[in-house]
Amino acid sequence: MGMTQSGTSGRGQAVPTINVTPLVDVVLVVLIIFMILTITTSKTFTLHLPPKPEAADEPPKPARGENAPVVMTVDANGVIRVNRMVLDKSEIPVRLPRLLAGANQRVLYFDAHDASPFGTAMEAMDLSRASGVRNIAVLTHEVAR
Repeated sequence: MGMTQSGTSGRGQAVPTINVTPLVDVVLVVLIIFMILTITTSKTFTLHLPPKPEAADEPPKPARGENAPVVMTVDANGVIRVNRMVLDKSEIPVRLPRLLAGANQRVLYFDAHDASPFGTAMEAMDLSRASGVRNIAVLTHEVAR
C-alpha cells in the first residue's frame, strides 16, 4: 500500500492509495490457468453399440406369445397404435399397463413415422409415461409390418 502526501489538506497528512497491479497480475494468471484446464479436461462418455449384423444373417423373427414386445407406433396421420391395435388417447392410461403386464414386458418400444406430428408423438410418450411405463425404447428403424 502506497502513501502519498496530500498538498490540499494543509496539515501534511498521508493519504493511503491501493496499488492494484499485483491483484490484476494474480487474477490474469488464475484466468489463464482455468482456460488451459478447461481445454484439457474434456467431458467424455462411453457408448455401447451392439455389433453390426452380418449381411448374410437373417433378421430375427418377431416374438410371439407371452414374451412378445409391446410396440407403440404413431403413423403419419397421428393415429396411435399399440401392437397394431388402434388406441384413443384416453384409452392409453388404462390399456397400456395391462398390455405390458400381459406380455410380461417392462419396456415399451416407441416408433413414430417421419411425417407424424411432433406434438402427437410427444403426447403419446407422455401418456405412456404417465400410465406407469418407466422404460421407453425409441426405435430408429422402421418397424416391420
